Amino acid sequence: MSFSADIKTEAAALPVKKTCCRRALIAGALLAGAECSERTLSVQLDCLPAAELCAHLVREQFGRDAEPESLGGRGTYLLAFESKSAAALLHDVAENPAAQFHCGECAAAFFRGLFIGGGTVSAPRKYYHLELKSRYAADLAPLCALAADNGIALKVSTRLGKQTLYAKDSGVIEDFLFFIGAGKQAFAFVNAKIGREIKNDINRRTNCETGNIARSTASAAKHLAAIRALDKHGRLSELGPDLEYTARMRLENPEIPLSQLGQMMTPTVSKPGLYHRLEKICSIAASLGETEKD
Repeated sequence: MSFSADIKTEAAALPVKKTCCRRALIAGALLAGAECSERTLSVQLDCLPAAELCAHLVREQFGRDAEPESLGGRGTYLLAFESKSAAALLHDVAENPAAQFHCGECAAAFFRGLFIGGGTVSAPRKYYHLELKSRYAADLAPLCALAADNGIALKVSTRLGKQTLYAKDSGVIEDFLFFIGAGKQAFAFVNAKIGREIKNDINRRTNCETGNIARSTASAAKHLAAIRALDKHGRLSELGPDLEYTARMRLENPEIPLSQLGQMMTPTVSKPGLYHRLEKICSIAASLGETEKD
């Protein structure tokens, strides 16, 4: 089962005690998943528990039987029924969804129904993306404003002339899941997000460490090449006491880190100080090499 289906299954199982909230829930589900032709409504849902919940609410609210019909084993279910009152509710909620709210819990029930009827959330281990769609309403700006009134910062996108509400911010998605009552899946989302961030942090650190190692290796190879070139031509003694001592210590300990090599010297030399000496040796070697070429 997909993450979206897990959310819908949890949301469909939540008890809704108040009649006004149950009506708000079915209004949201119809707005998301229904198409209407005169009094005939067809509602497509992609989760069996959600389809069964909507069938129950259709019987309760409109007195119509609408058994979920599987569409070719694709995990999609169709509810088809005739109801003048359901068609009127669908029209009204598209015009003014807030007019259907009669208590402080109706908005959460409505958005729960909207998600059940046409919502998706990507699996958080991949990326963060919430979408809410409507097969009936053309303008979703009122829903966007209504979500904002309830602390959910959704955005409106238009693709192929069809509007969609969406969020790509993980915090907004978390807020939405808690708002509609899907607490178990909200915590699963948070845990997956934490795991993803830890993995990304480890990857960043590993890449950084790998880069540092590569830079240190290249730097050490450059220093050794310069020192060996000077030694080959018997010119280490021309460097002066400190630089000659540094060069010979490096030749004798080519694989030791600079911090450790500096501690082995007498007197000890800090890592930045030792690096500065080696860079100076490289400059001298380059200068002497250019002189030799002339």
